[in-house]
Amino acid sequence: MPLPRAVVKDWPEFSALLDRLGMFHIRPGLERMEKALERLRLTRPSRPLAQVAGTNGKGSTCSFIASLARAHGLRCLLYTSPHFVSVRERLRLARPGGPDEGEVLPEKAWLEAANAVLSGSGEDLTYFELITVMAACMLERTDADLAVMESGLGGSLDAVTALAADLVIFTPIGLDHCEILGNSLKAIAEDKAGAIRPSRPAITARQAPEAMAAIEREALRQTAPLYLAPRLPEDFFTGNRILGLAGEHQQENAALALAAWRHLAPGILKGYAPPPAGGISEEEKKGLATAWMPGRLQCLQPQDGLPAMILDGGHNPHGLAALGLSLARMELSPGAVIFSCLKNKQPEKILPNLRALAAGGPIFVPSLQSHPQAMPPDALAELIGLAATPLPDLPAALEAARQYFRKRLPEEDRPYIEPEPPPGRHPLLICGSLYLLGEFYALHPQCLRKENPPRPRRRGQTGETP
Repeated sequence: MPLPRAVVKDWPEFSALLDRLGMFHIRPGLERMEKALERLRLTRPSRPLAQVAGTNGKGSTCSFIASLARAHGLRCLLYTSPHFVSVRERLRLARPGGPDEGEVLPEKAWLEAANAVLSGSGEDLTYFELITVMAACMLERTDADLAVMESGLGGSLDAVTALAADLVIFTPIGLDHCEILGNSLKAIAEDKAGAIRPSRPAITARQAPEAMAAIEREALRQTAPLYLAPRLPEDFFTGNRILGLAGEHQQENAALALAAWRHLAPGILKGYAPPPAGGISEEEKKGLATAWMPGRLQCLQPQDGLPAMILDGGHNPHGLAALGLSLARMELSPGAVIFSCLKNKQPEKILPNLRALAAGGPIFVPSLQSHPQAMPPDALAELIGLAATPLPDLPAALEAARQYFRKRLPEEDRPYIEPEPPPGRHPLLICGSLYLLGEFYALHPQCLRKENPPRPRRRGQTGETP
């Protein structure tokens, strides 16, 4: 019998291992995942598992599903990526009575899972593959009733696809990761559609025709039942109820999550019966109203000399367009924008959306310290135009914004009380990359947790579909 492989003794050693693997190192193929899962007998999890693929809204949809499960008295293991500050953010347990964002698992659980994987030749795995196998391992070691796992970037060769999923869920698909998945919507959709399992159901949000056609072709090839998620039941918004995640686009994510939950629930909840057609139960309303993730149109009170802020991870045309629509509905116009993005995000295609968001105000462009493929601030500022100012890092951008608001928009420094909107209507917007938000959270880690902050909204807003 071969000797066990080397193990990690503590968290610094595990962190050093992840650093050696490299978060952004990708090696396409499922062979390593399949071998690792087979050795650990984890290919088919013992609990129901849903995989969420797509381009925009994956993390939000995962959070809505986990929140729906929690509202029905279940424990859901939630696996999302990337993380902002600590890798432990990628795996959280949503349980009744716990925080809305879920609880990170203790370091001990992570180390035990890492050693279980590494002792079975897991050192051959990439960063994302290792953590995905560890997530499958921790699923078996927790008291979770189900798991919802977000794809990394694709579908057919994504590490999560190596697990036997009971349901595959597709959020809207758009142009993203073109250097890996293909330069056309058709090619990208075909890759993501590869997550569909033989004879297992799939649910999709409304898609562009090319993307929908690709999903339909793959579902037919795999003899997999395919469903289109209906819109939210109209009575969800009675009683001035709103979704836990802000933004008009979250209505589509919530509707997709609700449809997915109703497919999963009969196999988990004894005696479960869905509400009558067009209806929605009180537990479902609660689940949709309490879902939360940081960095999704997150509104922050003035703090540390900074004005009211909005943080959003929109980083492609679809995401920035959704952000712009939501801000317009909330009657908010950013007084200034802090923006940065990666080279592979085709920044020239998102400039019209960015300029519309800035509405003539300044755009501060810091260097991203946390990603090797970050767009250099000088080049990005030149691309944006006269309103953009390159800066060496995020602290410098925050200081520039602080000085700008102090001189030009001092009324934005005053706190506000919900449901009244802020005294001013021009918050500081930080957007363009989840890695930019990660650098903000590293400076302000308290903002990673939900503390029921006031959320600006237009007077009379009930969240109804426009």
